[in-house]
Amino acid sequence: MEKKFRILRLIGTIWKILAWVALALGLLSSIGILLASVLGGGILGQLGQQYGGTAGPAWASGLLGGIVLFIASLIMTVLYFLALYAVGELIYLLLAIEENTRLAAQWIQARSAPAAYSPPSYPTPQA
Repeated sequence: MEKKFRILRLIGTIWKILAWVALALGLLSSIGILLASVLGGGILGQLGQQYGGTAGPAWASGLLGGIVLFIASLIMTVLYFLALYAVGELIYLLLAIEENTRLAAQWIQARSAPAAYSPPSYPTPQA
């Protein structure tokens, strides 16, 4: 059977690819946040105090702050991935519903169509 709505299939695939790209970039950025806080988090707090800025809570610029930001970023990344992937799957779901509905309509039409007309056969007269 012919596949209809090829552009919608392409759009669904693009959404799924975007979901995987968002997951990969989100994981990399989460790891980057963790590394930045572990390797330089204490320095940021010291720079803020040295140049007259407000330092904020002491835990926010160290290892604990980095871990909290890492976990929050990881959770947001997974939520974005799920949302983007769900959009792609929703498009495929709607396409599958359309295909199944079309097949069911064709099947019902074929079963309920009257039989092909054949003229009645009369016995030939015998003499």
